[in-house]
Amino acid sequence: MKMIWMKENALASQLSRARALAALSVLLVALPSTAAANPFDVYGSGARSAAMAGAQVASAEGPAAVYDNVAELAFARPGIRLGAFATLGQAQILLKERPAGYDVPDLDGNSPALPSDQTRRGRSDTMELAPLYGVVIGAVTDFGSERTRGGAVVMLPTNGLLSMQTHFADERERAFSNQLHFELIGERLRRPVIEAGIARELTDWLSFGVGGTYLPGARATTEAYVRDPADQSDVGLNADIQTTNAWGLLAGATLTLPADLRLGLVYRGQVAFAIEGGNEVQVRGAGSGEDTRQVISWIPTSSPASLRLGLAWSPGDVVLTADARLTFWSSHLDTQGQDAGFTDTLEARLGAEWQSSADTRLRAGLGFVPSPVPAQTGRTNYVDNHRALASIGAEHRFALWKREVVAAWYVQAHHLLYRTTDKDALSSYPDCAPGETRLCDEVPDDTRDPRTGQPYAEAQGLQTGNPGFPGFSSGGWLGAVGFELHY
Repeated sequence: MKMIWMKENALASQLSRARALAALSVLLVALPSTAAANPFDVYGSGARSAAMAGAQVASAEGPAAVYDNVAELAFARPGIRLGAFATLGQAQILLKERPAGYDVPDLDGNSPALPSDQTRRGRSDTMELAPLYGVVIGAVTDFGSERTRGGAVVMLPTNGLLSMQTHFADERERAFSNQLHFELIGERLRRPVIEAGIARELTDWLSFGVGGTYLPGARATTEAYVRDPADQSDVGLNADIQTTNAWGLLAGATLTLPADLRLGLVYRGQVAFAIEGGNEVQVRGAGSGEDTRQVISWIPTSSPASLRLGLAWSPGDVVLTADARLTFWSSHLDTQGQDAGFTDTLEARLGAEWQSSADTRLRAGLGFVPSPVPAQTGRTNYVDNHRALASIGAEHRFALWKREVVAAWYVQAHHLLYRTTDKDALSSYPDCAPGETRLCDEVPDDTRDPRTGQPYAEAQGLQTGNPGFPGFSSGGWLGAVGFELHY
């Protein structure tokens, strides 16, 4: 009987490897080439990661290790994991009441800026964040080797596979939404994730892994022919759109130390979803070579480079983890491709896991994520908050059709620490010129009436339609719930 059981177990292991390898091939080859910023940065890469506040650099399991520390793949069991999750929350940006006397005047059509009474949308608060629903698919294969593993993890949003939005962080946004936007949460997270890697246990105490996170991009040129400049609705358009590819490097190492300790080190390279190109506009009656060229340089979403260090201690039935993440936000470009002026951040996360019974593991985690956004007292209105997070979860093992199946769940909550901003009051305000970072005057004091040559009285002092003037506040909470099945 023992020999028969061993043969059946070996056959099951081979089938598991074959299924995992097939699934991995499908994930890498058959998925649509659409991806963008990484929601794993906020909520975690799987049920165990999310339940332990993402503190997984030295203790990652399964395909989630591709994100948390690709070197940890070397210890992963071959198999397939399927999961689903939903996010919810109530985060708000409340605008302070505008004082009178700062609106942009019409000046009989001679104003250098859009007059306030011609703005399409009224200045308004931002009252909610769109939820995110998604599925997570992961696979690990051992390639028939004892010390080598390959894996992939994919997250697919189910409420819209791809969402791209851009906005201005200064007074120009008044001509569009006339609102402020959360810079690093919300729509930025509604993107698929595609990551893959390979790892090898080099010695009994050292493993190493490499991989990549994939983001496509686009190069788009639009040619427009305007037959009648007085009728802007009569325009002929042609488009030339080409896809581009971007890869972010993933690299990790794990050291197994005495006293049940494990040390992990991870580097995640910068990667961005970029749309480059422009518009070429030809107007009937214009001379040859007099086309108007408009440059497009959008970055709807990006993930900065980061360096992560983790420590795990596993005495007996308990696993304790601690992570530190240094994220290089100082290189971050906003959705219009402009330097945002952010600062690098150092965040901390703690996790715990307890084998409460032969079939159950309980999990919990805490973390603090500082905001890279400095006080927005000048021209820009980047909105972000420090976040304190807590999470719980569990894993349950049971038999299904004579095979072991694992079901895991988690609940996670983030508190966005309340933040208030007031624009600096200056003795005199500079003109709104490129490169100006202070709150600026949209109608310079020397703006003159072309009929009289005299400065407009209405142009004196500060005129601004900046949605963030004179100040704003932000805060709220985020949450996520999810489950996962391992086969």
